Amino acid sequence: MTLKSAKLATLRSARNFGIFSAVKASRWRSRRLLILCYHGISFDDEHQWNPSLYLDPTTFRQRMQTLRDGQYNVLPLEEALRRLSDTTLPPRSVVITIDDGSYNFHALAWPVLREFGFPATVYLASYYCRRQMPVFDVTASWLIWRGRGRRLDTSGILPEGGEISLTDENVRPFVERLHRSVTERGLSAFEKDELARDLAGRLGQDYEELSKRRIFHLMTGEEVAEVSKDGIAIELHTHRHRTPRDHGLFVNEILDNRREIEAITGRRPSHFCYPCGDYAPEFFGWLRQSGVSSATTCEVGFAWPGAEAMRLPRLLDMNSFSPVEFDGWLTGVCAALPRR
Repeated sequence: MTLKSAKLATLRSARNFGIFSAVKASRWRSRRLLILCYHGISFDDEHQWNPSLYLDPTTFRQRMQTLRDGQYNVLPLEEALRRLSDTTLPPRSVVITIDDGSYNFHALAWPVLREFGFPATVYLASYYCRRQMPVFDVTASWLIWRGRGRRLDTSGILPEGGEISLTDENVRPFVERLHRSVTERGLSAFEKDELARDLAGRLGQDYEELSKRRIFHLMTGEEVAEVSKDGIAIELHTHRHRTPRDHGLFVNEILDNRREIEAITGRRPSHFCYPCGDYAPEFFGWLRQSGVSSATTCEVGFAWPGAEAMRLPRLLDMNSFSPVEFDGWLTGVCAALPRR
């Protein structure tokens, strides 16, 4: 029996014997906050390509239904963190956060949240809001995944050129090499867009159709303003989705991001999420100096009173989670189980 199957069997037994209900109603759970993390809801096959980044729409709706059926208290982030600090959290407290601010949030997730009446926070990486083109990193990775099984001439794609066979074992190393190359060459957004267009053509994908459907676009400023007026909190995620180790560059990312969000929403954001969960201890002070009151990571777990506000854990909800795993995290049972 694999560790995964053993874990699922343990969770099913725990649920059947009433342990889920007991932990869910416990004082331990009532003093803790589960911050859920989402990135995207798929229009097509994105959840098959990267199930840790994308949920299919049916699964997302089922997650929201689970929250409602389980009578979880879904709170706005600002209120939840204040009540966590002063130990006045209601039982079964949960916060919903969404990273990046992709168009699929506006098209697919926001209508579901409105239907269920749940508040949410979008951590917006603002650079691509005003530059309406597919975000390069995810677009290129998806195109290469779509092209697996082909042979690809990389001249003009990679500096060294050459032909590569996109077998399952070669796809990931090629994606990593491509991303490193783009960073090393310092390509602009428009140069990366032309590179993605070239890559799509070589892999037999319709880049115009991809762009038209906005599968890998962020929301426009107008769309961000629309969800903000409806009560979705728009918070900081850096302007260019990066966390430089240089103090000046890091602070500029926060300031540029805040300036864009303020211009769009008319409100000053004060909560932050580390892009890709990448952080260093020195960031904590830099964030506080920049007027940031909390920062979330991709570390798995519950937030508790007294936790470091600049290193709050979350649960990245994945398409590969079974319903009993998701329920196990909501109740708190999964916090006691091994994670690998």
